[in-house]
Amino acid sequence: MEAELDEIIAGLLCTDTKRIHDCTAALREAFENPEVLPVLCQMLVSTRETQVRQFAVVLMNKRLAKLRHWQMVPPEHQAGIKACMLQALIREKEKSVKNAIALLIGTLVRHEADKKDSWLAELLSFIFERCNMDDPKESELGSSIFASLTDSAPDQLISQMSEICQLFSSVLIAAQCNGDMATLTVANMMQGMCSLMPFIVGHTEAEQTVSKVVPLMLTALQAFVQKGVLTEFTTAFEIMDSVAEYVPKLLNNYIKMLVDFCLATVSNKQIDDQIRVVVVTFVGRIVRVKKKAIVKLKLLDLILVAVFEMMCSELGNDDEDDYFSSTNNTPVSAATQTLDVMALQLSPQKLIPPLLQILEPALQSPDPLRRRAAFMAMAVISEGCSEAIKKKYLELMLNIMKSGIIDQDPAVRNSAFFALGQFSEFMQPEIAKFAPQILPVLFEFLHQLIVELKMGQPEPTQMDRMFYALDVFCENLEEEIVPHLPVLMDRLFECMDQQNSIHIRQLALSTISSVATASKSNLVPYFSQIVEILKIYLVKECDESLNELRIQAIDTLASITRTVGKENFIHFAQDTMNYCMNMLELGPDDPDLRRAIYALIGGLSVVVTNDMNTFFPKVIERMIQTVVSTEDALVKLREDSPTGGLLTEIDLGSTDDEDDDDDDIGEYQVENDYVYEKEEAILTLKEFAVNSSNAFFPYLTVVFEEVYKTIDHCQDGIRNAAIEALCAFVICLHKMNDGDGVKRACSILIPKFIYLVKNDEEQAVVRQILDELGELFNTVKTLALPTPDLAESVVACIKDVLINNTACQFNEPCGVGDEEEADESEYDEALIESGGNLVAMIGHALQPETYSLYFGRLYNFFLTKLAKAKANDDPDQRSFIYGVLAECFQSLGLCVVTYFDSLCPVLLEGTTDSYAKARQNSYFGLGELVYHAEEMSFDSFGVILQALSDAIAKEQNAPAMDNICGAVSRLIITNHNMVPLGHVLPVFMSSLPLREDIEENDVVLKAFRVLYMNTRESILPYIEQMLGIILHVLLKQEFRDNDTIANAVSFMKEIRIEYPQQFNSVANSSPEVFTFVQTL
Repeated sequence: MEAELDEIIAGLLCTDTKRIHDCTAALREAFENPEVLPVLCQMLVSTRETQVRQFAVVLMNKRLAKLRHWQMVPPEHQAGIKACMLQALIREKEKSVKNAIALLIGTLVRHEADKKDSWLAELLSFIFERCNMDDPKESELGSSIFASLTDSAPDQLISQMSEICQLFSSVLIAAQCNGDMATLTVANMMQGMCSLMPFIVGHTEAEQTVSKVVPLMLTALQAFVQKGVLTEFTTAFEIMDSVAEYVPKLLNNYIKMLVDFCLATVSNKQIDDQIRVVVVTFVGRIVRVKKKAIVKLKLLDLILVAVFEMMCSELGNDDEDDYFSSTNNTPVSAATQTLDVMALQLSPQKLIPPLLQILEPALQSPDPLRRRAAFMAMAVISEGCSEAIKKKYLELMLNIMKSGIIDQDPAVRNSAFFALGQFSEFMQPEIAKFAPQILPVLFEFLHQLIVELKMGQPEPTQMDRMFYALDVFCENLEEEIVPHLPVLMDRLFECMDQQNSIHIRQLALSTISSVATASKSNLVPYFSQIVEILKIYLVKECDESLNELRIQAIDTLASITRTVGKENFIHFAQDTMNYCMNMLELGPDDPDLRRAIYALIGGLSVVVTNDMNTFFPKVIERMIQTVVSTEDALVKLREDSPTGGLLTEIDLGSTDDEDDDDDDIGEYQVENDYVYEKEEAILTLKEFAVNSSNAFFPYLTVVFEEVYKTIDHCQDGIRNAAIEALCAFVICLHKMNDGDGVKRACSILIPKFIYLVKNDEEQAVVRQILDELGELFNTVKTLALPTPDLAESVVACIKDVLINNTACQFNEPCGVGDEEEADESEYDEALIESGGNLVAMIGHALQPETYSLYFGRLYNFFLTKLAKAKANDDPDQRSFIYGVLAECFQSLGLCVVTYFDSLCPVLLEGTTDSYAKARQNSYFGLGELVYHAEEMSFDSFGVILQALSDAIAKEQNAPAMDNICGAVSRLIITNHNMVPLGHVLPVFMSSLPLREDIEENDVVLKAFRVLYMNTRESILPYIEQMLGIILHVLLKQEFRDNDTIANAVSFMKEIRIEYPQQFNSVANSSPEVFTFVQTL
């Protein structure tokens, strides 16, 4: 038998494919013999080569990984295998073999957990005894076994948690007493405890033991830092990450000590860079879970200084300045990412002032590294602190960036351009008003680039970042870009010269794509020239060097199809679709190319709508293949895998339904191009549901099922795409009048969404769900919540968001005294706002009586938050709360009378708020409250009218003034007899037409109709003015829907019949009005 197994193992380890296949079959047959496992045990303890002995253990583990196969082993053989593994683990000298044995022991521990024999007790006794020995070799052996065991079967050690934590404590104490804490024994013990942290929660005694030795853990880590062996340090340091992730409360009493250790490490440039990278990354994590304590202990300033100093380090290679690449683990990139995390997690009021104290001298420094770091700091805080920057610092920082992009140092210019691009992305729409100052500077750089290239000079280092800034700035400008199109397009067309490098042409095409997104139909004058350029690259076959340019050309065309207008693109639609089909069927097997083709097909659905039906059979089949593909998740083998993946090809388990537990597999590594392909496929299917609903309807069921399976994908981009698409599919069902389908889909989707809101750790995913649910409720109404239990679950979920009780909100007590609530980060506030908005939107899916019950549970939360916002002088929060309350009244209907006495004084007070947006929402809320409360509001008409009268006399803000007019309109509609029209109408009419909040035009029109029908004499002096206002709104297309437009036209025709002189006077007031009237 041994000789036969020797032959089989030799064959499996060779490179001959046929021999491997034959030996695999022979091995499967050999395992039918019950004697094979004892023989493999003997081979393990023999004097054979290391690789053979290691492989013998791996084969045993592969076979015994399934409980069924272990149960088939005779009891006497089971006992022999267990005894053999223990003895082999003790005696084995080779680390690779020892690791393989430890993994097999972990498997056996799992299988034997419920048995009452002494084997596990003996194993733990052996570990405990060895770990406590003074002999380093013995303690290293015991701790190594401990680390391997906890890695392979941590859940089986839960019953011994208290004893294990005591062992950990005693090992650390002994190491401290011996004067050397940087030992392999300590490193192994810390590694083993890292695996147990997910299971320690709730074990009070064990938690207390670990908490008490946190200072010793930090002392040990300091010793490993001084020793300078990177592998030992990173192995030991993982325990800090694990504690922070699973039991952060254990750090409560040691935050200052922990931060002091981290800052001392990252600030010492004599320490290995990779150690500093690990520690500064951890600083971001500790800020995330302990921000209240860090602020309270006044540690933030010290952290910012240390992180910024690390950002000022030299860069080994500045060609790309890729600060955010996960593969670029330099001190600069790690520190930059940590500052990014801090900006997302901390209140801007806490972060920005101390950071500015650091940035001001850095920007003036003669050291370009400090200037570069200052611009990078401004770039990375732009997302997390956008609202605060827009309010107080935008113009100042933009002026600083303008000086940075002309800095003498290329790296500084690079960073300044990057900062400008980030601001362009996150400071919308406020940054658009600075276009006249910013675009000429960017255009001048573009011009200089073209001139230099024509003179044969090399491409400047800041070129990529300059295009990035231009690209992002243009994409978000919308109508503001139109005056700049002639100069900009001229520059971009020059960049597309065939003499220029492929890379420059690719950057220019990307910018043309952004310009198309912003300018929409205003791009038409340049459309034909763009198409001629794109034709050069939209080919089936091209040199590999041109492939990225071809993909960018497809992306650019996709943007144009969505924005240039159906009538302008329809002539190219057939040829474009034929090209897409050809590339999908016969083009190269390139996931990035397919992603671009999917995006283009999605854009075509905007143009050809339901005529997509002829292409759907092949297109949708190919997209589903992408959606279900697993190519985006490539198996990454464990570093200690003994077989290099060979075992994934060897099936020793015959045919049962149990999942293989491959110890070779360490994790799943995501491959970006396939991820983006999958994400785009899902989003394109969503576009089909939106743009081509009739043609797409037959495919909805299968597409829904496959996209639903991706909702738990490890990449948050795919989860977001799936959430967005699934809601669009439900809305498509609703559009096709499939009410039963909507109910079935919602009964599947909404419980899943609730689970993700509570458990997903990415705030962006949770916000996406909340926002999409709001749109779903608003569109499909009561079909979205077919059962009371579902509504109850959604409301409970909303409440969890509002009280910071979800996984992504890190509601961790600071543990350093009173629990005064810290300021929230902008991301935290945005999440709560999404939850608050859903309070209003769920009303569309419920009957008023039901909704009133839920509103009664939640509205006090808003009143409490409003009181806090007033105390903290937080205008945005006040505005948000007034707005949410106002949006709830329509769904409450007459049930709003229950809350009238509580909310009317709140909104009246809001009309005197110092913040214009808060006043605007209060005016709107008052009008809605009166309109829906009807008779209940009559007693308050006087005080409400007085408040509006006082406001209209001094209000300077246009949207706020528009909402005063809307509120007055609602009062007139509700009870015109209680409105003193003689006093109100002159001021009301003089405030029209509305200037910005044009949604209120609908209610103004209704008020006009009420006055005209019921109090004709009061409105007669204003007939011409009223006609002029209605014509103005019609001419500017400022009514919301076709029904309102039809009502407005019908109303004007009535007036023309009864008051032809006044009508003709208005109709002839200008050639534009006259021409327009003829079209009605």
